[in-house]
Amino acid sequence: MEKSYDEDLAKLMSEARDLFKSASFADSARKYLEAARSQEAARGLEQAEDLYHEAIKNFIRASEENKEKKQYRMSAQNLYYVSYIFKKVGSPEDWRAATNAVVEDLVNAAQEYLLWNEYDRGIVLISTACFFYFSIEDFQSAELLYKQYIEQIQDDPGFTRAQQVLYAAGHAIKAVKDSDTTSLLNAQQLVGGHLKPGLSQIMGELFFPAIDDAMDTVVKNFRSKVKLPKIIPEVKISRDLVLGKATEVAVILENEGDGDAFNLVFKLNIPDGIDVIDGGTELSIASLPPGHSTEQRLSIRCSQPNEKGVHELSANLAFYDQLQTKQTMMIGPYDLIFREKSLTKGYEVELADLSSRSLELKNKMRAIEVFPERSTELVMKFIDDLIKESEGILNNEEFETAQANINTINRVFDIINTVTEKDFLDLVQENREKFIEERILAASDNLKEEFEAQKKQLDENHLLEIENLKQSFETEKTQLEEKFNIQKENDQRELLEQLKVQQEEEISEITTELNNEKEKALSEQREKLSEEKKEALQEQETLLRDEFQKLLSEQQGKKRR
Repeated sequence: MEKSYDEDLAKLMSEARDLFKSASFADSARKYLEAARSQEAARGLEQAEDLYHEAIKNFIRASEENKEKKQYRMSAQNLYYVSYIFKKVGSPEDWRAATNAVVEDLVNAAQEYLLWNEYDRGIVLISTACFFYFSIEDFQSAELLYKQYIEQIQDDPGFTRAQQVLYAAGHAIKAVKDSDTTSLLNAQQLVGGHLKPGLSQIMGELFFPAIDDAMDTVVKNFRSKVKLPKIIPEVKISRDLVLGKATEVAVILENEGDGDAFNLVFKLNIPDGIDVIDGGTELSIASLPPGHSTEQRLSIRCSQPNEKGVHELSANLAFYDQLQTKQTMMIGPYDLIFREKSLTKGYEVELADLSSRSLELKNKMRAIEVFPERSTELVMKFIDDLIKESEGILNNEEFETAQANINTINRVFDIINTVTEKDFLDLVQENREKFIEERILAASDNLKEEFEAQKKQLDENHLLEIENLKQSFETEKTQLEEKFNIQKENDQRELLEQLKVQQEEEISEITTELNNEKEKALSEQREKLSEEKKEALQEQETLLRDEFQKLLSEQQGKKRR
């Protein structure tokens, strides 16, 4: 079974843990760093990230201890490892923060040296701090730091060596700020000749990779701001070359770039058999600014053609850009063909002849009734346009296009000659009459077929129309029956409603009459009962009164006795 870690990695991690337990944080961090590098080499960066972060934690602990003891240079070294690891694992914000922390510790360490008048060592650390700023492209902070310390030593002859060390940063700042090539070269020279030797004297070789990376960043920024030239060379020479006749050659150099070109040297390589009769074959220019061009002309002549009949003309160009980088290019070769006669004049004669033939053919086509006037005009306009185009492009020596146009015109002329011959016209007439007869017969057959088809279609349409009317009648009848039934039901419903209302009204009237009669009978009965009751009460009252008188008389009689 494969182990997760090999024996060497396991040993490194064990040693790192032991050193951490004994509070040897810097040594523990270096062990973790070594283990992370081993893991990365074996299994990739992702598998090593945890070990890298353990190294970071221990380097930070070691830095904190250094600061408590005011060991700022040692703290800067430990934090340099932190910035290195953050950059490696792809944490840009953490990398910038760690780099700023390195600068802070280097400045604190420098101030300790300066306090004890050890200016050479102190300025070495200040210049190194500037380069750490360069590495994160914080050139503004680097410039502020540089100005702060250069003011203290630039006028003192006792600090010549320290000045050279700090000037390494100053020239780098000027190179980026002003796109100054000399400053860049001076910065590179001072880094190798003064800054790195100064770091070696204080055991600071650890920072060498950081200085190199920072210088690469300076160069990168410098190059991004440098404006480079772009020279476009052009050699203009006629393609219509005639033996024994002088021909002008124009050499044009144009700068289409953003920067100046310096020390331009253009050399025209004249082949054997060709003589320069006026002007020079070399052109030298001290500088050519962007957007500018220069031109030089010379005359050449060829009296005898060579065996191949073709001479090759070429040129070389060399120039320098702002970085003093030499650029060279080869122009050509151009094939020079010298002929006995001028091509342009030959084509002009041929085009004039074609124009004359065009007019003759135009009149010939107009005399033939078969060709419509509009067709004749279109064909001749096409030919005239090609002739005019060819005459125009001869000025630009576009001989191939002119020849292609001439070939096209000749093909059209051949076609016109063919179609205007008597045999062709007779055949056309014969075919035309035959075609007309066939068309008449075909048209007659088509008319018959169309008549039969229309008749059949009319019959079918008539039957279909009758069927549709029948269906429409049935549908309308059904709809009318449905409407009648619905109307009948509605009328019956309305009649029933009316009868119901009328019946209810009659019942209500009868009920009212009965109630009235009943009420009248009851009233009469009540009156009769009331009379009878009244009479009964009167009789009873009379009886009672008589009874009372009788009793009263009897009572009075008893009292008398």
